[in-house]
Amino acid sequence: MKSNPTRFKKAYLYISRSDSTLNEKIEEIRNYAGSKANTDIDLKIFDSCDKSTLEDFENFVSTQSLFSSNKIVILKNIDSAPAGFQRLAAKMLSGEDIESDGEKGRQPSVVYIFTASREKINKALLDIIKKIGIVKKLKSRVSGDLLKWLEDRASSDGISFTDDAKVLLVENVNLDMQLLKNEYNKLFDYISSEDEKVIDREAVKFLVKRIHFMKIFDLVDFLGERDKNRSLEALEDILKEDKKLLGLITLIHRMFKSMLYIKTEDSGASATDYLSKNIYMPPYFIGKMVSKYIKFSKNYSEAEIVKIFGILNDYDIELRKNIADNSNIIKIMIARIIDIRAS
Repeated sequence: MKSNPTRFKKAYLYISRSDSTLNEKIEEIRNYAGSKANTDIDLKIFDSCDKSTLEDFENFVSTQSLFSSNKIVILKNIDSAPAGFQRLAAKMLSGEDIESDGEKGRQPSVVYIFTASREKINKALLDIIKKIGIVKKLKSRVSGDLLKWLEDRASSDGISFTDDAKVLLVENVNLDMQLLKNEYNKLFDYISSEDEKVIDREAVKFLVKRIHFMKIFDLVDFLGERDKNRSLEALEDILKEDKKLLGLITLIHRMFKSMLYIKTEDSGASATDYLSKNIYMPPYFIGKMVSKYIKFSKNYSEAEIVKIFGILNDYDIELRKNIADNSNIIKIMIARIIDIRAS
């Protein structure tokens, strides 16, 4: 979707490995749609990973709007949706008749917007989106983008950041521009009343709350350190905010695969290549991750890491069956990983 299209296409698929990049695109769509539709009634966002919300999906798209010419449905994480649901979405996009309150009828004018971390979705669905709409891969932000914005904004406001304070701030917002702006405003309010207008690392550590996604990184790090108590404590803290923990197994798998490369190669070169191909982060961050994983790799034997891959696969399947509440499943998984012993 362009910033100001003359009219909506029928379907859009936005692909990015960065959740923050996709969320920014959704917010951009919401802002534009406000001039074209009643966003309180005729724009709905569904998480395709959450079975409980999908029950309302068919009702929403099959009900005519009394207020807008187009209804807009945003389906996040369509690549993680059940196969049956992806087939249903393809059927709707193709214009076939659908069941509505026990009767067949044509669906109202609906714009479908999908987000995904990869292009691996139902072939029929992907083909119909390409035919009637737009498929676009979004580039993730890099630290340089945020650092430049931070430096320019601070300069215009008459304040400055030490180098390590800038890096720490960018790391803690997970390359999310909106979060950066929110945290910057907090820091600016603090420093504006000070005589010396310089924000240092300690000020950032004190005022910037670690975002939810970064807390998940903390959990994965504790797991790498083989610290069971801190891992479970971190999990309890995270579960207060989000019981789904989307992507946790992916992050754990990535860490242990990197550690396996490190243990089976002469250096961290293979791990560096693997991470560079699988995450969109600048070399500075990749180097920090590899150094951390080299240290973590000493806590697990090669045989234990291989066993852990089996555990992750088993629990990945189990979590997909129990989307509504998986907190206990994750606790057991973490305990099993840390307590694993090579036979």
